[in-house]
Amino acid sequence: MRILVYISICFLFFSCSNSEDKIDDNLIDNGAEITIVGDETINFGESIQGKDKNIEFIIQNTGTGNLIITNGKASCGCTKLEYPKEIIKPGNKERIKVTFNSNKIGEQKNNITLTTNATPSIKILTIEGMVLPSEN
Repeated sequence: MRILVYISICFLFFSCSNSEDKIDDNLIDNGAEITIVGDETINFGESIQGKDKNIEFIIQNTGTGNLIITNGKASCGCTKLEYPKEIIKPGNKERIKVTFNSNKIGEQKNNITLTTNATPSIKILTIEGMVLPSEN
């Protein structure tokens, strides 16, 4: 009986793994191109310590294939971002929303790194500004 179970498991394993590995066509270089509408660096001016600053970048797929942002990361834990997780069709625009928490006083400069299926695959955006001490 055990032999039958082992044979069945092996049969299922090999029948499943026998299919060709398929790469999602959207994740290979398919002609997608990410373009920033406006500046890649945004100066948010002055902010008071402890106050959040909301910043938006507009991106556009200026290529011929579907654009996918596979990852978005800020260089500092004080910077949070929201980026589209769905496919961005050619010609479409989307928003990258950045929230900067200004706890540290002084000049600030933080990078946002987007990883995409475009070529080149990395796009770096920058926010900068001055954080002033609160009046408390």
